Amino acid sequence: MVSYIGYIQSEISVKNKTSVSITMKEDAELLDEVVVIGYGSARKGDLTGPISSVKGASLTERSTQMLSTAMQGQISGVEVTRSSGGPGSSATIRVRGVTTLSNNDPLVIIDGVPGSLNDVVASDVETMSVLKDAASASIYGSRAAAGVILITTKRAKENKFNLDYNYEYSIDKPTARPTNGNVIDWMNVQNEIKWNDGASNPYSQYSQETINSWMANNATDPYHYPNTDWVDLLLKNTTSHQQHNFNVSGGTDKLQSKFSFNYQTADGYYANKSYERYAGRVNNDYKINSWIRANIDVDFSTSKSLSPATINPVYWAYLTSPYYNPYWVDGNYADVKSGANPLAMLNEGGTDRKNYYKFGGKAQLDLTPVKGLTLTAVFAPRYSFETGKKFAKAVNVYYEDGSSIAAQSNKTTSLNETRNMTQSRTYQFYANYQNKWNEHSLNAMVGYEGYKYKWENLGASRNNYELDTYPYLNLGPEDYQYNSGNAGHNAYQSVFGRAMYSYKSRYMLQANVRADASSRFASAYRWGVFPSVSAGWVASNESWFPKNKWIDYLKVRASIGSLGNERISDAEFPYQAAINFGNSYMYDKGSQSVTAVQNAAQYNYAFSDITWETTTTYDIGVDITLLNNRLSLTGDYYYKKTSDMLLTLGFPSYAGFSAPKQNAGDMYTHGWELEASWRDQIGEISYGVSFNLSDYRSKMGYLGDRRTIDGNKIYEEDSYYYEWFMYKTDGLFITDADLYDSEGNKYPTLTANDKAGHIKYVDVNGDGVINSDDKVRLGNSLPEFQFGGNLFLGWKDWDFSLSFQGVGHQNVLFNSAWIQPLKEQWGAVPSLVLGNYWSQHNSDDQNRNAKYPRLTYTNTTNTYTGSDYWLFNGAYFRVKNITLGYSLPQKLVDKCFIRGLRIYATINDLPAISHYPKGWDPEIGASSDFISTSFTFGANVKF
Repeated sequence: MVSYIGYIQSEISVKNKTSVSITMKEDAELLDEVVVIGYGSARKGDLTGPISSVKGASLTERSTQMLSTAMQGQISGVEVTRSSGGPGSSATIRVRGVTTLSNNDPLVIIDGVPGSLNDVVASDVETMSVLKDAASASIYGSRAAAGVILITTKRAKENKFNLDYNYEYSIDKPTARPTNGNVIDWMNVQNEIKWNDGASNPYSQYSQETINSWMANNATDPYHYPNTDWVDLLLKNTTSHQQHNFNVSGGTDKLQSKFSFNYQTADGYYANKSYERYAGRVNNDYKINSWIRANIDVDFSTSKSLSPATINPVYWAYLTSPYYNPYWVDGNYADVKSGANPLAMLNEGGTDRKNYYKFGGKAQLDLTPVKGLTLTAVFAPRYSFETGKKFAKAVNVYYEDGSSIAAQSNKTTSLNETRNMTQSRTYQFYANYQNKWNEHSLNAMVGYEGYKYKWENLGASRNNYELDTYPYLNLGPEDYQYNSGNAGHNAYQSVFGRAMYSYKSRYMLQANVRADASSRFASAYRWGVFPSVSAGWVASNESWFPKNKWIDYLKVRASIGSLGNERISDAEFPYQAAINFGNSYMYDKGSQSVTAVQNAAQYNYAFSDITWETTTTYDIGVDITLLNNRLSLTGDYYYKKTSDMLLTLGFPSYAGFSAPKQNAGDMYTHGWELEASWRDQIGEISYGVSFNLSDYRSKMGYLGDRRTIDGNKIYEEDSYYYEWFMYKTDGLFITDADLYDSEGNKYPTLTANDKAGHIKYVDVNGDGVINSDDKVRLGNSLPEFQFGGNLFLGWKDWDFSLSFQGVGHQNVLFNSAWIQPLKEQWGAVPSLVLGNYWSQHNSDDQNRNAKYPRLTYTNTTNTYTGSDYWLFNGAYFRVKNITLGYSLPQKLVDKCFIRGLRIYATINDLPAISHYPKGWDPEIGASSDFISTSFTFGANVKF
């Protein structure tokens, strides 16, 4: 057996031979694989646009429950952002950054039909391709401005019958977990704040004697001298999840069928938090005769999620002060602070249950009347149905004397039920023609697509239930019943075409065009046309190109084209004048009574000429393979301009309408991508490494003199997309004398109460006053220099892989929740702040080294107002996955009457290396469920 990277494996008999001459053939499938493109496929070597592909096996290795999180760090130019690690949580995907102020989600196509990443489990994915530029994505002109993700699912092979089962069990532990100070810290900080805010002595709230004796008293009387660790009480240290995958496939030369089933279950880090999902898929391929083929695919999924009805336990765990005990000696829940006992609300306050059902299908007919021509018809319906039942229960907590009070978030028992339905239908008719003659190659396609989408929501609720054991609407009081409902729909139709020409596999030219009509726009402005053209040159195929062992393949690519976006408004028909219905109370003099009367009014002015946003994309790229195809390099630079963005411009108030939206704005995005990989084999050891790095900047163009400030961010002409917009600072006032300059003039301050220990804000415009006029743009808020990589190693029956991912730079605003003590005036003290703040107890040198300003509750404006004082570099590096696997030797497997057995251990999402404060993960918010490091044990058996 002889093998080498880039060549077909050969088996040579050496019986009775003293020497052997071997000629190996290049592995065309490996060096020039077929990739899926819009409404067809093509050899990768014939492509003129940047299309990145990842095999399903690479996604499955991540052992994650959601496909979106498995993509993180896998593909250059694809940004995957998580904000929560809770079971069932998915991620936000951005392809080559942001290009609009509206929807930046990429279009997801599953087996040729629009869908969602949550419609597919990783084990069902054969390949995933990302179309990044206009040359590759404009065939999906409608909704393609944010990129396109193409997913093909696994199908059965001819004359192969397989049964596979894979099981995984994972133990989860938070990647990072912050802590709070104990009750002594809390009392000391109470005293510090009181003193800073005007108390006459440093022990005005709790005497030194009380503090010194508290822990001794706690040992004998914890109910009156508590030291409660609410984080430990409310949140688990570990949890778990598991999944089962079952696949059966087989086929003859006439019929191939594959059935897959996936079951997942996961628990959260607190009570009443769980997720469960069942998903199945059946792919059938029929060969009717030599020129008629058909596919009939069906997929289904159902999921159940459970959450507490009224509180976020993570927020409450870090809010609640250790000064309060959860129970009294008789076992009753204690009142804590005015009824704010989170343990009672979590355990007794009811649940929020959501059940989700989705069913989809696809019927495809392929006719090949003549060689090279394939006619395709597709019909694909999808249905989803969601039910919700939020049953919040009234909870009593108790004072020590036995009297009760309603828990803060659970004062009454209420039931809220929802029923939400969506349905869509996709129709496609297209023809593909492929032909080769002499040194010419042509791949052409024309087609039509129609899409219809409908949704309907229904809600009903009742309040003030007498009983909390029967969660159904008919038991609630009729005087407290409410209902709601709404519905909507949209549709589009499209015609499109593509031509790909290649001469001598050296010169390539591709042209695409798509015309889309969307129901979102008035008939005169409904159609948008999105063309693109691209070219490629394989320089290494030229006769003059040096033939040496260094460069095996060199291709240069360039493209220009336009892409469309119709998802530009929350309204489904923004060109129409919408009517709002409401209720008013009218007084009837005759009956001397007040009556509710329904009213209606137009609430905004509608411009009928609203139409598509258009993104024009320019791309230039290069593909290189070197050193006998062991080293591969791909690089791209791109520039995108989005025109006709919807903006709310000035409108006269006397018109009586809210300001309308118009196509008026521009936005610019430029960036670059680099992918590199090396693979080789040394004896019985095969190994490989890959790395990707990308960066982009999105800046605003013409916005009609509009300036929008959203909290601490802004977008205006020439700014970054949602750029930081805050005050500049110059450290802290260390002493009271620092509030004055050398001439005795007082520096301008943000508030009249600013004093030593507060932040010193810069008077940017020099008018002697610190106010909003002194805010300045402080840089890009989006991630920069995103990277990812993989390493694999194989030796005999062992395999090892490691992947990593991270961000090279990001301006991140320090979250005040990480350090703010006594939130809501009674909350806990984060451990981060302890010993790190300016204090009257410190020397001047100690205060100069303090990280945080003086502690206060009367002047939090100075402390927590957005400024560059709180900006830091949020770069991070995370090992995403480490896997070690062992496959039983084939001789042993054969004795067990199975095709193969592999056992493996995996660690996912190791703690990140970053500048984030201790206890906080770069990918979660201040009150989000933890990201987990998962220790997974799995087995895969093939029959």
